[in-house]
Amino acid sequence: MRTTTTEHQLLSLIAVLLISTVLAFAPPLTYDTKYRNLLNAESSSATPFSIGGASDELLELFNKQVTQEMAASQFYLSASIWFDGRDWEGQAKYMLAESAEERGHALQLIDFANKRNIPLKLQSLDAPDCDWSSPEDVWKAVLKLEQANTASLLQLAEAANRCQDYAVLACLNPFHMEQVDAEDKIGSIIAKVTDENRTPGLLRQLDHELGLEAGQA
Repeated sequence: MRTTTTEHQLLSLIAVLLISTVLAFAPPLTYDTKYRNLLNAESSSATPFSIGGASDELLELFNKQVTQEMAASQFYLSASIWFDGRDWEGQAKYMLAESAEERGHALQLIDFANKRNIPLKLQSLDAPDCDWSSPEDVWKAVLKLEQANTASLLQLAEAANRCQDYAVLACLNPFHMEQVDAEDKIGSIIAKVTDENRTPGLLRQLDHELGLEAGQA
């Protein structure tokens, strides 16, 4: 059925009125507009990672933590070389495994930073210690290392909490728990190493146990 020009104009007018009515009762697009404007602002921002007032501090501490984990890896590697050179094969193997784990921690932080567009700049590492005089000295140095790492992680977490970056806090939670376990374990090892003078052969037994543990890791 063909329509006349007048009928066609009438239908067009009805269509316009219907569209106007729908738009009049539709919810405002304020949120959508704000959301799109926010995305556009973020995409055009020169800063790839922007958080609260402590952003500069957080970025600095995050970079520092990556360096701390890499330095810990180097330290454990140096300790492994020291033990291996004195025929403490189990402890050497254990330290080597710990070196790999600390490097893995650094890579986890780097992966998180890349996902969040956190700018990273690798820093130089100081040469680790290597001139210990006894196994006890090595393990006490290890404890100091882990305590320093714990303090560094807590400082980073405090900065993240101040600017309410909960993603960084969630990323750090497993690290905090590992530090609790690490310090507790190293304390027990030091107690056994110290008792070597009263119980000859205890250190050799510990060396064997640590070697087995590293092999199962």
